[in-house]
Amino acid sequence: MSHVVDVAIAMFAAEGFAATKLEAIAKKSGMTKRMIHYHFTDKKGLYRKALVRAMERITPPAEVLNRSHAVPVEGMRRFIDAIFYRFQDNTDAVSLMLRENLDNVLDTSEVTTLNGHADAVLHMERLLLLGQDSGAFRPGISAADVLLLVSSVSVFRISNHSASLALGQIKLTNQRNTEGLRRMTIDMVLGFLTSNIPDSGYASYLEPTAKPEQPSPTPADLYTIEEPEIY
Repeated sequence: MSHVVDVAIAMFAAEGFAATKLEAIAKKSGMTKRMIHYHFTDKKGLYRKALVRAMERITPPAEVLNRSHAVPVEGMRRFIDAIFYRFQDNTDAVSLMLRENLDNVLDTSEVTTLNGHADAVLHMERLLLLGQDSGAFRPGISAADVLLLVSSVSVFRISNHSASLALGQIKLTNQRNTEGLRRMTIDMVLGFLTSNIPDSGYASYLEPTAKPEQPSPTPADLYTIEEPEIY
């Protein structure tokens, strides 16, 4: 079943959700259309699974996330390196996520439940706490801040390589410049974390969207006795 999902990632990334036909995915994957409906309900169900799988593919593996480091700077260096290579080794997955940002196939509520980077965020938070407690990293930086920096450069190489070639004659996808972007990403993050910028007083640069609060019950609600229904 994982094969048909991988095929779907590549085809949805290349053609978009609307233009990609289940018949084409079935033909290329070797799974019948009937079996695709059986396992995924419909095309949108397969698309949703493809997005989940895409997030998994750009997340560093468990052996990286479970690794502990005595030196926070070195731990952060290795983690950023792992994230960068996951992006570069899974361009179809990145392209699919870019497509979703443009096409908005899923509702916002559906996207937030995918939550594919939870383990990566937790590992980043552990590294940041270790570095901030030891004085190696400055305060006021969250996992979301760092991951935004890393993903910005990593995604740029994939999404803007044609524009970079046209505007600056820089081929981002060749070996030399891919290595340069990797070093740039690591140096950018470590410089950001270890600089002597004064504490802003904020816990982070970015703030997650607060979930809407449920209205508190009024005293009248608390003491209201519902009349039983009469059938």
